[in-house]
Amino acid sequence: MKRKWFYVIVGLQILFLVGMSVSYYAMDVFGESITLKTAPVDPRDPFYGDYVTLGFEVERFPKEKWSGSEDVKWRERVFLLLEEGEKGIHQLVKASESSFQSGENQIVLPAKFEWYDEHTETYVVNLSVDRYYIEENTGEEYEGEGDRLVEIIVAPWGQLKIKSLKTID
Repeated sequence: MKRKWFYVIVGLQILFLVGMSVSYYAMDVFGESITLKTAPVDPRDPFYGDYVTLGFEVERFPKEKWSGSEDVKWRERVFLLLEEGEKGIHQLVKASESSFQSGENQIVLPAKFEWYDEHTETYVVNLSVDRYYIEENTGEEYEGEGDRLVEIIVAPWGQLKIKSLKTID
């Protein structure tokens, strides 16, 4: 009987790991691709190598775009309604702690609430896709001032994955 439970537990662990792996690759098939504008910097991680830190324009927005309650807590899940705009770059329409029904050329992104700046009347959220790992010793081409475009895959279940990072010409 103990041996049977051992195999069941091991089987469930393997099933969980396979499910996590499949969900990551399923994003490419079932997910929707969006493009966001960003301004990166180039740090280095001793374990993972070079990466670009990304800060998206849609993560900071004025009070007028917030349609939720003012009593939102730090790291609480919030939702951003984005609409495809000029040159295929998605722009924020509105944000709230309640999800939205998206229309044509619109998509809803999950995010975490960070803070509200009373002086500038600006809300700050985090999309949790702020690191993009690059090949070793290629960080110089990403350094400096300048905007970049990031293509992100958004799965129907809310998971986000960076597909590519491009320089704006």
